[in-house]
Amino acid sequence: MNKETKISLVVLAVGLTAIAIYWFLPQNMGSAQTSTRHSAKEEKIILPQYDRQVYRDIPQVQQYISDLEKMIRQGQAVLPLQSSELNSDTRKVQALLLHNASFLQDTKEGGKLLHNDMMRILPAIASSLDEKSQKICSSHTCYQAEKYNFVTNATTRAIVDADDMKVLAVERYPNTQPDISLRLKHIAEAIALHAPEVARELGHTPAKKDITMANVRGTMKESPCENTDHLCVAPTFADHQKEQALWAVVDLTELKLAAAKWAGLGKTTTPACISERSLQNRYIMKHFCQKNSVLEKNGWKITYRLTGSDGLEIRYVTFKGRPVLHSAKIVDWHVSYQQKGGEKLDTSTETYIEGRRVEFVKGEDGNYLFGYNDAMGCPLFSTSVVLAFNGPQVRALKSGDGFMLTQDFRNPKWPMACNYRYENRFEFYNDGSFRVVGVNKGRGCGDNAIYRPVMRIDMALGDQEDFYSYDGNWKRWDSEQSERVPDGGERFAYKVVADSDRQKGYYIEPNHRQFHDNSRGDHATLFVTKFKPQEGDKDLLTLGSCCDLNNDGVEQYLKPPESLKSSHLVLWYVPRIRNDARPGHEYCWADTVIGDDGNLHVQVWPCTVGPKFVPLERKK
Repeated sequence: MNKETKISLVVLAVGLTAIAIYWFLPQNMGSAQTSTRHSAKEEKIILPQYDRQVYRDIPQVQQYISDLEKMIRQGQAVLPLQSSELNSDTRKVQALLLHNASFLQDTKEGGKLLHNDMMRILPAIASSLDEKSQKICSSHTCYQAEKYNFVTNATTRAIVDADDMKVLAVERYPNTQPDISLRLKHIAEAIALHAPEVARELGHTPAKKDITMANVRGTMKESPCENTDHLCVAPTFADHQKEQALWAVVDLTELKLAAAKWAGLGKTTTPACISERSLQNRYIMKHFCQKNSVLEKNGWKITYRLTGSDGLEIRYVTFKGRPVLHSAKIVDWHVSYQQKGGEKLDTSTETYIEGRRVEFVKGEDGNYLFGYNDAMGCPLFSTSVVLAFNGPQVRALKSGDGFMLTQDFRNPKWPMACNYRYENRFEFYNDGSFRVVGVNKGRGCGDNAIYRPVMRIDMALGDQEDFYSYDGNWKRWDSEQSERVPDGGERFAYKVVADSDRQKGYYIEPNHRQFHDNSRGDHATLFVTKFKPQEGDKDLLTLGSCCDLNNDGVEQYLKPPESLKSSHLVLWYVPRIRNDARPGHEYCWADTVIGDDGNLHVQVWPCTVGPKFVPLERKK
């Protein structure tokens, strides 16, 4: 009996034992109905009641603090990566950067050293390189390194030529947080495992094998991690039998548990054991991550690549020789879960943080929100949790009038609860139209999720472009701004044109369920900003809040709003999707079901969003 057969038998046995009858919470956009079957535990938010010394006594935390203190005494400000995370090349790169003035520029303030951690050093990915670095790194071995400043909440990224041992570029990203080091991941796990609140809620002392997603950055409203000023991650303990997951939000800036939250997983017959994914990781890295690829088809010419954290990116797109796009990609998926009815919180027991009594405060409409920021990335040398599955694929459109370039990204254990699957898709039509598409294939951590993919679209109509919205007349946007996209009305709600030739440009057609893909619409917010290279032209670190529905992350680029008159523009399009697990109404959902052949099969109910761009001369 081969390995695959054994796994299939285990999957079948476990799946069959999990089948039962469940009730569902009706979930439509704007619905506020409450499930009659959600338990009090599922609705409970837990804030710490214990002094921080509980966590300072954890051996991993003690050693980390000791190393920090020793580092400062020695006049150093950056805690290096441990030897277990380095090889001979990256060890030399780290040593070079720890003495590089540009890389260390933000490590002092008022003569005092500021706490910084080196987070990771990995082979340089094409999307992180400027043109000069790309030329050098095409024949040299290059690495990209990131450090995080815990005091200023800023990330610094450096590109290093390891052959000549030269620093090629250094960039700083204020108010952004990188993927964490392996050491910090282990510390987050240790804090979650030693947290008295976690053990009390689980009813037992958990083991390391019970934790998933310990390196995924997370926030929770009404917790110290809400405003993403601290570096926080969210180790998760999933209980598939009880259909619940306990999220332990760990504040790595303060080295403590910040908060915890019970969330329902929703109905599942998904087995606890699934087959290993068949990733061809080395092939993907070599052909799609560490270099650009070119596709020429039906008059289109497209340069594309997989990025470290911004999914599949297309660049330098032309149609019949005419420039169309500088770049298009989905930089993040914001995943937010909401607790219905703040009045159901258990406030009968006093809760304390740092010796102060906590007052429970309702969020929007009495709800509490919590969740993740999901990044999609290359399968190796990336701590993105949703990884490329196989490579980019070229497929014909069902309509027969064009083709798509698509990439599948999956958590390794999808479709189990608390695992995610996204598809980045770009559709190219024979008439010169194109569409930027995000597809969510579930399953996530619950049946009350709101997903927001952040799409960045950089047109190539010239260095001077103008943007218009339509409300009966075309109105030019003269400064950076945003608005909720109308859910109905005119087919073409917007257009972007070349300033030098007003007949050269594209109408923008938001998705109102007219694209025959079972979508429930985009319900999007649109931002228009002036192009700046540091605002996403290369790999963009996690943007904005996963949970604050009034903060898509792009708002920071509008402060203060700059003039858009005759400027190179960037469009940010952020749909808002609510998932649905009701029988017969599934959306953004996946489950394992018994098929007609008596075997277990994964069934997916995708949700598809994204706008279409139609050339001005093609309007019908």
